Amino acid sequence: MRKENGGMGFRNLYGFNLAMLRKQGWRLETNQDTIVSKVFKARYFPMGDFVDAKLGHNSSFIWRSIHASQVVVRGSLRWRVGDGSRIRVWYDPWIKDEGRSYVTTAVPMGKGGLVVRDLIDSNGKVWREDEVKTMFNEKDAKNILAMPLIDEVSADKQFWQFTTHGNYNVNSAYHYVMEHLVNNRGWRMEGSWLKLWRLKIPQKVKVFLWRAARECLPTRCRLQTRGVHCSDRCVHCNSSFENDWHVFFGCEKLEPVWSAAYLWHVIRENLEIADRFVSLFFQLLDFLQHEQLLSFVMTLWCIWKRRNDKLWNDIETQPRISLQTAREVLLQWQQVRDSQGRRTQDNHRTIDL
Repeated sequence: MRKENGGMGFRNLYGFNLAMLRKQGWRLETNQDTIVSKVFKARYFPMGDFVDAKLGHNSSFIWRSIHASQVVVRGSLRWRVGDGSRIRVWYDPWIKDEGRSYVTTAVPMGKGGLVVRDLIDSNGKVWREDEVKTMFNEKDAKNILAMPLIDEVSADKQFWQFTTHGNYNVNSAYHYVMEHLVNNRGWRMEGSWLKLWRLKIPQKVKVFLWRAARECLPTRCRLQTRGVHCSDRCVHCNSSFENDWHVFFGCEKLEPVWSAAYLWHVIRENLEIADRFVSLFFQLLDFLQHEQLLSFVMTLWCIWKRRNDKLWNDIETQPRISLQTAREVLLQWQQVRDSQGRRTQDNHRTIDL
């Protein structure tokens, strides 16, 4: 899932495979002069195009795989009008409309084989306005007559609608598949995810924050819901259920930690507004300024580390010592990052010389 939707940026294997197969389907549809295209056309769609080809009987594994991407072709292929001889009026996507590129008018009796060229005046490259208004509904007629006809463009051309140059692109096809063909709405979460991933902090802290915001941390209450037999009490105060809210904001022993980070007044002002940990986390992520934001996220990491030290090693670290450790981790990461940046600049200067 994409990072802006709450994922970690890993590709969906089914969606990416479909986008890669779609590349072969695009070549079969738009480059029919190659030997491979001619072989497939002669075998599987001798009387039509790839977008209309049927799976057939006893088809090869390669053809079945490429044919599976046909749905992507149909949803993203568009026609640019030249002389109109190759474009079927009722069955091809050639209308310039944001919502739908197919004609919405019902097919009139005896007009099923109409091509776009039949709607263009043979004496000049202009639409036959009266015929268009008579044959199509108001919406289609308006869209058709608004399309310019250019004298210099003589041939109809297929193009990929999700790129500016009109050529197929695997990345854009993958995004189309994930938006329209793969049902991942149940996994999406609202929030400033890109701001989280752009923070200048160690990667392990980013992953921790992502797990916390996706409600994946192994708190005791969550472990119990997964069938793990353990106590549900907080490891620090032992008087309340250990969920995300309690671990980071609700425990009575957290006030000294947030106070030492000079953030308790901000946390306290927002506690009554938010209804759960995730909403408060993103609320503070959007509200805090740069230095406070870095202190906030590193303090969250510090609190979780203190909790694990108490749980597994029975060590209760003092708040200031824990915060100092978190600051040192951030400082060391920043120093390494700056040194790598300087080394890269020096290498570039050496190459220029």
